Amino acid sequence: MRKYLAYALGVLLLFTVRLRAADSTVTTGLASDFEDALTTAKADGGGTILVTTPIQIGDASDTSSDDFDGESLVTVSGGNTNSIFIVNGSLSLANMTLANGFGTNGGAIYVTDSGSLILTNCVFTNNNVRGEDGLSADSNTNSSNPTIGQSGGRGTSGTSVSGGAIYNLGDVEIFACTFLTNTAIGGNGGNGGDGQDAGTRGGNGGRGGNGGSALGGGIYSLGTLAIANSTFSGNLAKGGTGGTGGTGGSGIFNGVNGNGGAAGIAAGAGIYTANSNAPVVVLTSTFANNIAEGGDSANGGTSVSGLGQNGSRGGDALGGGINNSGMLLGVTNSTFFENDAIGGTGGNGGVGGVRGGSGGSGGSAVGGGLFNAGSVQVVNCTFSKGAAIGGTNGTAGSGIIVASNGKKGSSFGGNIAHLPKKKRGNTFELMNSIVGVSLGGGSGYGTIVDDGFNISADKSIKFKKTSTSLMNTNPLVGDLADNGGPTETIALQTNSPAIDKIDPANAPDTDQRGVSRPQPVGGLSDIGAYELDLDSAKILTQPQSTNVIVGSNVTFSVTAGGTGPLFYQWLFNGAPPTMTNVVHGFTNSTLVITNAQTNNAGNFQVVVSNAFNAVTSHVAVLTVSAFTNSAPTITQQPIGTQTVTVGSNATMTVVATGTPTLFYQWNFQDSTFTTTNVPNATNATLTITNVQFTNQGNYYVTVTNNFGSTNSAVSLLRVTTNSTTSTNGPPPP
Repeated sequence: MRKYLAYALGVLLLFTVRLRAADSTVTTGLASDFEDALTTAKADGGGTILVTTPIQIGDASDTSSDDFDGESLVTVSGGNTNSIFIVNGSLSLANMTLANGFGTNGGAIYVTDSGSLILTNCVFTNNNVRGEDGLSADSNTNSSNPTIGQSGGRGTSGTSVSGGAIYNLGDVEIFACTFLTNTAIGGNGGNGGDGQDAGTRGGNGGRGGNGGSALGGGIYSLGTLAIANSTFSGNLAKGGTGGTGGTGGSGIFNGVNGNGGAAGIAAGAGIYTANSNAPVVVLTSTFANNIAEGGDSANGGTSVSGLGQNGSRGGDALGGGINNSGMLLGVTNSTFFENDAIGGTGGNGGVGGVRGGSGGSGGSAVGGGLFNAGSVQVVNCTFSKGAAIGGTNGTAGSGIIVASNGKKGSSFGGNIAHLPKKKRGNTFELMNSIVGVSLGGGSGYGTIVDDGFNISADKSIKFKKTSTSLMNTNPLVGDLADNGGPTETIALQTNSPAIDKIDPANAPDTDQRGVSRPQPVGGLSDIGAYELDLDSAKILTQPQSTNVIVGSNVTFSVTAGGTGPLFYQWLFNGAPPTMTNVVHGFTNSTLVITNAQTNNAGNFQVVVSNAFNAVTSHVAVLTVSAFTNSAPTITQQPIGTQTVTVGSNATMTVVATGTPTLFYQWNFQDSTFTTTNVPNATNATLTITNVQFTNQGNYYVTVTNNFGSTNSAVSLLRVTTNSTTSTNGPPPP
């Protein structure tokens, strides 16, 4: 159910916020007027307060308390036009939702270096900072010389942004808050202007502007920051896209195309922290489904000498959950699940008369869960299913001499990564923690200081032979779930090697949920953020969303643990179901719906309970489509012919429609016209890595379903020798 839960919850919450018109509007920016509006909203049983001018906290002439409690009844909105609070003094907010704030630094709240902020049980959702796009240059058409065209102007760079929800220069304390679907998006570079057409020589195209950077989709902090019992889910930091180079003007001698702009980086989709002196502490909190995504670079142009220019590297992505570039980060009893760092796409090489430009390499992706360039100590944390996915490379520009494609971006540390700045004695200390399986880039990267009793799912983190830590060991954990406590956690399976390993004196007194360590009393504590309590009910595997056609059978299932007997109650859209086409009932671990109809579509959950507690599963979404059964039809054929160099990659893609499920099998025809199935090539896209001459030939794909099959057009792959040598771009900062 990767990422869908966070975004579904965000959309649901935003839909609720948008549906309700503002019950009152504060236009003055005065805290006293906000206090009056809040008092009225609570007296009326709740409502939405629209703030059209940011509320200024710290004005000596304002007599309000600066201590506001929404009593879980009030939403404060910036209306997607402005931020909500600017804090120069002391502000305390409790039990309210802050939504739809907008700005360039701190979508909801900006805390100055003289400000302090305390947040308790607040929800931050759909707040965002968006960089201004660079200005596109005008094309030149007013030259006084009709034979020589003027060159197009240069596009300006997009602006950088920080802190989708909060920008902090002061002191911030956060307790039991949720940061959901907040965003920081760098501005796109402006396009270069086109060169002027002229009789003899056309003007050259202008260069595109660079994309802006995005730091801290949830929080950007240069001050002190303390967080406990909080959740960061579905937040996004995305670098801006490079602007397109202008097109050269026409003439007897055509002008050359301008070079495209470089992409912006993205860092810390959940939190970005960078102060070398101010401490940051994260306790008993969860980071899930946050994404840092580098921007895409534009294509290279052509130099005045007629050579194709190289495409720029894609934007780097550094830290899907947390990016720590400061000196003093401590993370204890916290969970990181399915956070991603995704590098941007490199620009294609420019076209050249003699030699084309090389494609730009994809952006590097480093630290899906936690990226550290400073100093961090991680104690009793659990990391699972993070991903670092390097960006797609740009392809070589055409020319008489064939240039090189760029290289795919580096993928370093799907869960954790340490990439210290040069000439600084920064460290990544790991203690009593689980670094589980990653979905890209290996579990960890860099030099990790082993403080003992850690588990790494692969060999990417090196432990000494004499260490109490385990390398290349399956930690045997479940997925993120409601296992009790204020935040979701990842439970240990009953046979996990993390159980009963640590002297209680060297572990926190409780786990992330607040369960006492050790369990049972008098034993040893467990590795990670979760202390296994054999008695309590816990969800080990979640029900999964599915998409079916009318008339299909549907099965939802959950695996749970704990002292029996275990009791199950399935919910449909939040209530016990009343549908009659269920053969495996609402009180079993498996729910089976026969002959599904469109009115069965919706959200399914299950509550698992026993004598000790009750836990609720994630939402599994059932989509029922009234398709007419049909055989596959190909709507987009693979590319007809492509030429690649030895050692590079080749990709072919087909798009098909038809009644699900569609099955794919790519086929290869060599020079003797012998056709064979390509092994393991059963997706809509075929990627051949490290191409050799033996890969040259014809390719096509057969698409089948229960109602027929069809073959695509043939795609011819030609393979040539390398003519140039390219290297990967510089390492990420």
